[in-house]
Amino acid sequence: MSRFTSIINKLRIKKQDYSVRYYSALTYLFARIYGIKLGKNVMFFKFTTFFMQEGSRIEIGDNVQFRSGVVTNLFGLNHRCVISTHRPGAHIKIGKGSGMSGSTIGCATSIELGENVMVGANTVITDFDWHSMDPYDRNGGEILSRPVKIEDRVWIGANCLVLKGVTIGENTVVGAGSVVSSSLPANMICAGNPCKPIKPLKTTYGA
Repeated sequence: MSRFTSIINKLRIKKQDYSVRYYSALTYLFARIYGIKLGKNVMFFKFTTFFMQEGSRIEIGDNVQFRSGVVTNLFGLNHRCVISTHRPGAHIKIGKGSGMSGSTIGCATSIELGENVMVGANTVITDFDWHSMDPYDRNGGEILSRPVKIEDRVWIGANCLVLKGVTIGENTVVGAGSVVSSSLPANMICAGNPCKPIKPLKTTYGA
């Protein structure tokens, strides 16, 4: 690495440190006013978009990271993080130590992420269909919703889609580009459309 490259990288790191402090401070203030519950040391790399329906809840644990800027995840982000509730009573809970990059969570009933969950770039997690199945009343008919639960230490790869009614068991890895339309067991490597278990995951503890 040349001396010039080293200087540029150090400047970039310093700039990002200041940026994170700035955006995190602003977001904490917004969250306090808006009614979002934020834990300690939640970090925001650029702005995250929040929308909260009246009578709903958004809870975020300690040490969670939201990466929304292009240079904050060099995999390549299509947009900032978007966290939204869409009905009274809807509840989003993100456990401590989790992180996401340019990801969307849209909730009408319940979406729960456990601790140390990693959500890859541009992934969407939603517990409802967004439109009615009725072809004559797409915007006004019944919109189906079922809870989503993602357990501790799950890693969801980039550009995935996690749909309503799904549970993903602890430690499981979901391959990039997968469409998760049914529940996945713990301690597995899974991938595909539809996403299915491929092989057991080898872990530090021999699971």
